[in-house]
Amino acid sequence: MSKTEPPQQDDRATVATVCLGGCSGCHMEFLNIDHDLVDLLEDVKIEASHMIVDEKGVPEADIGIAEGVVTNEENVEVAEELRENCETVVAWGDCAALRGIMSLRNDDDPDEMIDEVYLNKADEESESPRDDVPVPALLEDARPLDEYIDVDVYIPGCPPDAEVMAHGIEALLEGERPEIVDEKLQYD
Repeated sequence: MSKTEPPQQDDRATVATVCLGGCSGCHMEFLNIDHDLVDLLEDVKIEASHMIVDEKGVPEADIGIAEGVVTNEENVEVAEELRENCETVVAWGDCAALRGIMSLRNDDDPDEMIDEVYLNKADEESESPRDDVPVPALLEDARPLDEYIDVDVYIPGCPPDAEVMAHGIEALLEGERPEIVDEKLQYD
């Protein structure tokens, strides 16, 4: 008769990431830490991240990270869920932190933008998603994350450098607030 060992308790900090209205460039850059990601995973368990873990919704986590600007009703709901379920919320990149390039749409009428993309630029069979197709309604303006929820940490850049993102997470794991200054800022 063999004995089975009890499951080991996972003491790693938990992380959940979300992508709001944006290009996913911050997540792509984060993956650029390459082999260091394996080292980071010794201290962090990624509970949700659209590019790493197939998890719908925002689970409870120690650190919640948002990339992208808040641009539609669904983004508002996801941001609120992130704040509700995560102890520390990080705005990753210029879109989440400052409103970024996605806010260039703020001077245009949301309905006209929908028509331009779905009707004027598409083929003859395309339809507007506003009528019967269930897509989240655009907000009047694209806004940074902190206009909807409290944000604890900002990691600016477009995108932030992968090492800076890893440094930010490591600082949070040590109970420190990451400091992102001067040469650590990146704009590609």
